[in-house]
Amino acid sequence: MQRIHYPQMRVGFDVRPFLKEETGVGIYFKNLLFALSKIDQENEYYLFSSSWKDRFDPRKVPPFAHKRFRDFRYPVRMVNFLWNKLGWPSMDLFFKTSLDLVHSPTPLVLPSRGKKIVTVYDLCFLEYPHLSDDESRHVFSPRIEQSLHRADSVISISHFSQEQILKRFSVDKDKVHVTHLGIDHDFWREVAPEETERVKSKFNLPSSYLLFVGAQEPRKNIGNLIEALKIIHSQSERTALVLAGREGKDSANILERINAYDLKQWVHITGYLNDFELRNIYRLATALIFPSLCEGFGLPSLEAMASGIPIIASHAPALPEICQDAALYFDPEQPEDMAEVILRVLRDADLREDLVKRGEKRVLDFSWESTAEQTLSIYRSLVGVP
Repeated sequence: MQRIHYPQMRVGFDVRPFLKEETGVGIYFKNLLFALSKIDQENEYYLFSSSWKDRFDPRKVPPFAHKRFRDFRYPVRMVNFLWNKLGWPSMDLFFKTSLDLVHSPTPLVLPSRGKKIVTVYDLCFLEYPHLSDDESRHVFSPRIEQSLHRADSVISISHFSQEQILKRFSVDKDKVHVTHLGIDHDFWREVAPEETERVKSKFNLPSSYLLFVGAQEPRKNIGNLIEALKIIHSQSERTALVLAGREGKDSANILERINAYDLKQWVHITGYLNDFELRNIYRLATALIFPSLCEGFGLPSLEAMASGIPIIASHAPALPEICQDAALYFDPEQPEDMAEVILRVLRDADLREDLVKRGEKRVLDFSWESTAEQTLSIYRSLVGVP
């Protein structure tokens, strides 16, 4: 006789952030769910996706022991409008069952009869509204306070973001939990020389370069990084810069500065990279440069540590919390300071080696398995199961 499975919890997720290209939110949620699928054989997971034209890649569906996955042909904007403006229909209706808990990958709660959790990555869209993307400014900003009060639990990805939430909103501190992000084990995998050479040839990369990883958004502060590169070149240190990541609101400004400073041959723009390409591009870099004005965590810092390259980072929160002594810091508002710190790292092999060793030690404190274990503990506590 077949054994009937009675789950302790029915947990719902909106997996659309990793429907297509995965950036910050998508990388977090995909890795969290895949890690949860490894450690949790008891609970049942309900995975929602929808798009009018794009279908969810079956290989990206987390392999939970007990799951229901639905890929609806509904326009993304229609779903977002109904959920964000009307709070309807509930996730429960899509799956025709009562969910115990739903976890939203954004700061806005998902409609459900069950308990509600949201993840807040940062409040940069409130601190720097003029530097934020349209969704954060027009969708998240006017609704986040109400959402945080409606949520039964809030997950923050750094202590800095937790402090921001508690300082700005009258939220019970006991319901705001910190779960740091993790690192993909593939970043530790040895990379075959022929793989690296293939990626180097595809993107026409120089033999050494500074690496930036992220979207070309204003808060990433790439404009000041280009200014710093101009200063570095004026001091006869002809180093290249690779910008890896999708285009964004700041792309036109970045190109304008590159051309104005005659740096076109020194700045390589790759666009969005898949996991394989990204791993190889890290391995070829001299150092990661992280000039952001505001970050909730800074995932590329872990990727750089695992790849064995030093980090040159902004002292803006939360990068010092994550990198600690595994990075050299600068003032992101001062291109001269940025250039000075970059030059120190480029000219001092012993310093680079020391930063790499510190990074190799620091990155061991992070794993997606740990993120998943902490998150599952929050689920259980909220629903009231052991």
